[in-house]
Amino acid sequence: MTASYIDSLRRAFPMLRVGWERPEKLHLTLKFLGDVNDATLEKVRQAAMDIASAAGPFRLSLTGTGRFPPKGDPKTLWIGVEDDGQLSAVAARLEDSLHRIGLKAEKRRFTPHLTIGRLREPERSRELAQCHLDSSFGPAAFDVRQITIYESRLQPKGSIYTQLVSLPLGANT
Repeated sequence: MTASYIDSLRRAFPMLRVGWERPEKLHLTLKFLGDVNDATLEKVRQAAMDIASAAGPFRLSLTGTGRFPPKGDPKTLWIGVEDDGQLSAVAARLEDSLHRIGLKAEKRRFTPHLTIGRLREPERSRELAQCHLDSSFGPAAFDVRQITIYESRLQPKGSIYTQLVSLPLGANT
């Protein structure tokens, strides 16, 4: 469903420079860490493992669309994630745990979403952003069964994600 939606936007706006995410790279970010050393990464892994083992699997739905920033020239297009509170609880526990080990706290409110495109010419992309906001998307449900820590390396053709560890939800439940 997400792949066909992204393709429909790509076909509707071929003249715009947009970095469209490939469907296999779509992910839900709980916390962006930036550059961290190996010792900090081990603390992050341990904190995530504790949270994952205490939480059980849950179901989410993709629904709705949005953009960042919400006002002004659009830079990022996203598909929203409907959360019954379980995802936000996991994200809040992770944020708190990572702050306690010395990582900077996030100032922005957690907005669960899948980034589908980055606009390389935001000032020219208002029509695309409006079309995206006016479209209906979802619902499309999926199960969340793990927390995965990825390394992201920015390359000229986009980010390369490497899975570092996958932590099953509910290992202790």
